[in-house]
Amino acid sequence: MTLKSVFSGSILLLALGLSAAPAIFAQQRIIITRSQTGRVSSDTDRNSRRSSRSVESEERAIFDLINEERRKKGLGDLEWDGRLAGVARDYSRRMAREDFFSHYDRDGNSVVERARDSNVRDWRQIGENLFYCEGYDQFDELAVRGWMKSPDHRRNILDRRFNASGIGIARARDGRIYITQVFIER
Repeated sequence: MTLKSVFSGSILLLALGLSAAPAIFAQQRIIITRSQTGRVSSDTDRNSRRSSRSVESEERAIFDLINEERRKKGLGDLEWDGRLAGVARDYSRRMAREDFFSHYDRDGNSVVERARDSNVRDWRQIGENLFYCEGYDQFDELAVRGWMKSPDHRRNILDRRFNASGIGIARARDGRIYITQVFIER
C-alpha cells in the first residue's frame, strides 16, 4: 500500500518540516448496510507493554470522548458493546501484528465478515473507523479530534442510526498504536 493510498479520503496531521514529527493516520470510513432480507451492500464514504486493564481503560476513554461529541450535537450516547470491542480489538491487534492499515484484511474481509466470524449478527447497519499514530502519549484525544475533523469519520460518529459501539486498541512492537471503532445499528 502506498503512502498516498493510505491517506485517500482521510486526514493527515503532521507538523510539516519536523523530521521527528510523530505520524498520525486515519483511514476513510466504511459503512455497510443490511437490508431486511439480509442482503449486504457496501458504501465506502468518502514499546511499552501495558496491562489489558490499562488498554481497556484507554478504549473506554476514547468511547467517552465519542459520546461527548455526540451529546454536543444533541444525539444520544452510544451503548458500549463488549462484543464489538472484541471485534475491534482483534482487528487492531491483527493490523499491528501484520503491519497493515486498511478496512480490508489481506484476505479481502471487511468489518462485515469480522463481525460475522465473531458471531455478531444483530445489526441492521455496521460502520468502522480506523486510526493509527506513532509517538503520542495522549492518543485518545488525538484520535477523536482527528476523526471529528474528517468529514467521513465524523459522519460515522454522528450517525443517528448507530446506537452501539466498541473500540479496540493495539500497540505494535515498534510503538505504533492502532485503534478500531466498530458501530452498529441494532
